[in-house]
Amino acid sequence: MKHPIVLIHGLFGNLSEQKIITAFGNAAVYAPDLLGYGQFKQADLSSLTLADQANHIARFIETHQLGAVHLVGHSVGGAVAVLVASLYPHLAASLTSVEGNFTLKDAFWSGQLAKMPLAEVEEIISGYAKDPTAWITKAGVQPSAWATQLATCWLSNQPASTIKAQAKAVVEATEVASYLETVKQIIHNGLAVNLIAGARSVEGWDVPVWAYRLATMKLNLPNTGHLLMAEAPEQFAQVVLMCAKYAESLQNYQTT
Repeated sequence: MKHPIVLIHGLFGNLSEQKIITAFGNAAVYAPDLLGYGQFKQADLSSLTLADQANHIARFIETHQLGAVHLVGHSVGGAVAVLVASLYPHLAASLTSVEGNFTLKDAFWSGQLAKMPLAEVEEIISGYAKDPTAWITKAGVQPSAWATQLATCWLSNQPASTIKAQAKAVVEATEVASYLETVKQIIHNGLAVNLIAGARSVEGWDVPVWAYRLATMKLNLPNTGHLLMAEAPEQFAQVVLMCAKYAESLQNYQTT
């Protein structure tokens, strides 16, 4: 492929686990931590906005001199990807939303977390960390040694303060009508916008009818739910690559 792929993670964890990345084969794939996560745990999130996260991803792309990339955002990361594509159109070769947040219905859990006192969020996450297998299994992932390892990694990748700040940021970004107008403008500007969902969880994804109709590709991954990259990393990589390659074929067609 001509353009690399940048995976943008959701509310918990990251998408840089080896089993997820290696499923993409020889494709150039990057999975940076957002502000407040991983190597950026110490970032000041006192006034965090989703635009801050978009700016952070743009800096990553520019620092690594990646040029235009295929933006792939999961859950909250889907909303971050939308803002990257809007604020930095020259950095977007395509946009793929993997059950990304479109409305407050998608951000229901984030809405609850955003309103909680930090101590309550800490208590919830501490409970998850005591039994990571139960946490990820409840999300639909079959128990296995790797699933437990992944859950442990995801739960330790950020403090509770990050979860609360990021939850608040995504609610503030998606509760305004201008957010969906941003999505609409991206599509009308000609960027390939794809929708990927788990077949078990797609019914709960609040994608506007017009967005579904105008999307370049719509793919539901069989036998998976919201954490499809954890349930079926190889199949997840295949559908992401399919979207990216099709977007590049459209670009080639439009320039000939």
